[in-house]
Amino acid sequence: MKLYAIRGGNKEDLEQKRYTIGVGISLGNKWFSIENIVELVAWSLQYSKDKVIVYVADSIHAINLAARNGIPYAKALAKANKQGDEILATIREAVERRFSPEEVVRIMYVTWDEIADEKYREKVAFLKSLYSTDADFQNSITAIVRNFTQKEDRVFSEEKILRLGEYILEELPEVLCRVLMRGIVCDAYTYPTDGELTMLVEQIQKGDKFPIIKEKLLDTEPKVFLEVR
Repeated sequence: MKLYAIRGGNKEDLEQKRYTIGVGISLGNKWFSIENIVELVAWSLQYSKDKVIVYVADSIHAINLAARNGIPYAKALAKANKQGDEILATIREAVERRFSPEEVVRIMYVTWDEIADEKYREKVAFLKSLYSTDADFQNSITAIVRNFTQKEDRVFSEEKILRLGEYILEELPEVLCRVLMRGIVCDAYTYPTDGELTMLVEQIQKGDKFPIIKEKLLDTEPKVFLEVR
C-alpha cells in the first residue's frame, strides 16, 4: 500500500503519528476485498497514533440497496446490517491470523450505528433540509451520483438519483469532522481513490463552498483524507 494524496492534513503530522487513523469500508465498492482491507490496516498500523479503527458503512448502505434493487427499505436495512456484521467478522479473523497480539489489540471494529449518535443525526438532518431547499447544494451532490452511475449498464430515474444522493448526506459529517468512534476520536481515514466527493469535502472544510455547512457542522479540526492503495 502506498500514500498518494492527503486532504485536510499534512504528511509531517502523519509521519509523526499525530492522527488516529480509520479504515472506512464501503460495502458498495468492490475494491474492498478482505485482502485489500487487511493491507490498509497494516499500512495504518505504521502511522496511526495508537488505535486503528476499522469501521463499516453498513446501515446507510441500505439506501443503495433499496434504490438500486427496488426492495423495501426495511428489507434493505436488514441485508446491509448483515453484510456489515459478516465483513467485520471476516476481517477480524484475517487480522488475528496476520498480526501479532500487540498489533491486534490496537485494532477496533465499529458499525455505522455506533458512529451516528444523536449529535451526528442532527447534522444529517440539517444536510437533508439543505438538500431539499438549496438547488446548488443538491446539484453538487447529484452530479457526483450521476458521474458514478453513468458507468453502469442501467438507467436511474431522477427519483433514484435524488435518493442515492442521500447516502452522501449520511456520510458527509463523518468525512468532514473528526468523529468519536467508541470513545476515540478518528482524525483521519484511508480510502483507495480521490475524487469529486473528497474535493468537495475539502472545499467545504476551507469555507470555499457552502460556508453554511462549515458553520453548522464543522465543530472539530478537519477530518484528514488519506488516499492509500
